[in-house]
Amino acid sequence: MKQIYFALILFTMFLYLFTPQAYAENINSLKTLSLESIEKQAIIYGEGDRKVYVFIDPKCPHSRDFISMLNDNISMRGIYTYYIFFYELKRFNSHDLIATIYSSSAPLQRMLEVMVGGKEIPLNHQIDPKIEAKIDTIAHIADEIGVSKRPYLIITKKLD
Repeated sequence: MKQIYFALILFTMFLYLFTPQAYAENINSLKTLSLESIEKQAIIYGEGDRKVYVFIDPKCPHSRDFISMLNDNISMRGIYTYYIFFYELKRFNSHDLIATIYSSSAPLQRMLEVMVGGKEIPLNHQIDPKIEAKIDTIAHIADEIGVSKRPYLIITKKLD
């Protein structure tokens, strides 16, 4: 009789773990864990109670529109905290611009100058190895979770 109950429990757990909803929740949990591992690499914008992870390319017009919208909408920055990561779209050849923004003493301000203000900034072609490692780490996580377009947003349920 114990074996039957044990088998029933195992079967129930199996069904739960492999239902589409549970599968999606498990995948989202894995994505969140991956993203949390690179939070310190992010440019943080906003002060809201919910996290939004955002992957953008500074030369992408859609990414620029999104950042402009955030800049103009104070209420959105009050509801959400945006963790912004640069992830290059190869067709824009933005690697040096990404490195230059990350190397800045004020990356958020520099990002806004470039993406919202349209400012042309001198590019740093000799990239610090720490910045290069940061860009590579972000790209690895983005590839791991399947980031395929820019801007790419992942909204969490609540801020930890």
